[in-house]
Amino acid sequence: MRNGSFPPLPISRQDSWAALKQVAERRPFELKEMLYRAGDPAHELYLLQAGRVHLFSQSARGRSVTLSIVEPGDLFGEQALFANKRRASRAQALSDGLLCAIPRRQLEPLLAADPSLIVRIMENLGRRLQAVERRLEDLVFKSVPDRLATVLLDLAGPVAWHSHQPTRLPDHYTHLQLAEMINTHRETVTKTLNRFQDDRLVDFDRRQIVLLDMPRLQEMALR
Repeated sequence: MRNGSFPPLPISRQDSWAALKQVAERRPFELKEMLYRAGDPAHELYLLQAGRVHLFSQSARGRSVTLSIVEPGDLFGEQALFANKRRASRAQALSDGLLCAIPRRQLEPLLAADPSLIVRIMENLGRRLQAVERRLEDLVFKSVPDRLATVLLDLAGPVAWHSHQPTRLPDHYTHLQLAEMINTHRETVTKTLNRFQDDRLVDFDRRQIVLLDMPRLQEMALR
């Protein structure tokens, strides 16, 4: 994606992040681009304007655990709120998109001028921590099919958790990507997806996955 392809940032009086957008650098990114890695200096806070971002931790052996999937309108990279911090996880693009990067040096005066902004940022961080807690509980207590149902609903978007209509995932995900999101092997995801297809829970081809039986997937995800 190129800078020239984006319309002006939508900023209104009701926009919770208007002050952040006014000092942010607009930064397009591409599918699979690594936005930061564990150990990188945390000198910027990010507001996701378009696209999706995968936050995850990775072991020395290459096994990954999904922490959160960032949706448009969410903040991430909150380590920038603290001095001399480094990234504790990784952030990778799940699609093409656009983020707003707010340098720490410009963030501090904004927070001092508008303390209510701190509350909104902390609320966003609280939601992120809840998502991390849920992911960890899923790894401990849920079976692979239930974990896969959960991540498929997450990838379909927030409305998928309440919809009864078939829903197509907006982006393409490989079996390896899905395996990394639920901390299992690619072959296990392939077998589970084939079982889902046989049971008419989903349909898929090389490019896209369609969630067919939303109530049953939601039931599995909420076990």
